[in-house]
Amino acid sequence: MTLIKQYSLFTARFALLPVISGPFVVSTTSRASAIEWAHIITGFATLYLILFLLLLSAKHPEVRLSAIVALLLGLLEAVPGVPELHAAISPVLFATLAWSVVTLPAAEETARGKSRRILLLPALVLLPIFFGVGYRHQTSGVVSHLAAAIPVGGLLLIFCMVLNERHPSRLKLRNACNITMATVLFQFVFGIGALITGMLDLDSGLLLSIVRTAHITGAAAVLASTAMLAIEYRRSLPFTPE
Repeated sequence: MTLIKQYSLFTARFALLPVISGPFVVSTTSRASAIEWAHIITGFATLYLILFLLLLSAKHPEVRLSAIVALLLGLLEAVPGVPELHAAISPVLFATLAWSVVTLPAAEETARGKSRRILLLPALVLLPIFFGVGYRHQTSGVVSHLAAAIPVGGLLLIFCMVLNERHPSRLKLRNACNITMATVLFQFVFGIGALITGMLDLDSGLLLSIVRTAHITGAAAVLASTAMLAIEYRRSLPFTPE
């Protein structure tokens, strides 16, 4: 693994810290000051890591675009006074950093003309994420979130199973499919757990905070894995003209 790949991977992993601590601060009703400070510190540290990644991209153009997008998203996420925007951008930022990890070297770029319709998959994942942010900040209901999450999650599971069935020899593509299915199932489990725990009136309990944090953090993992699946799909399968 090259140095730029190692640094990109470290930056993406480090970005998980504010992703995890953010929803935990929102979900915890007391004694969250230490976690809140940790969220702020790790958030700004992530910005500096992204800035250095952009500087490194001067010699590694294959990660330049993803580094620029990540820095813009990080700066937008840091705008104070708009918690809904902050929460919505957080998983997108993590997915962008995951994109930088799996970006192809310039000499091995995907052939021109290959269909980009696969990129609709990560775009669809944004729907339940945005409705989830609205539900968490009480600007929309849980029905809207479920109405977006269930069909999108089901579509991802079916699509991944079909790819696994049709392309048994494409190991990297199968791995991307399996990771995507695992993150979707993780989301379903903790989403149901958060809904049931909330219905049991445990809103002030630590259990609900943990379950909600896992579910909210899992959204970033689903978006990132779906983006990586789209990249691997375009990388692995030959272009066939329609």
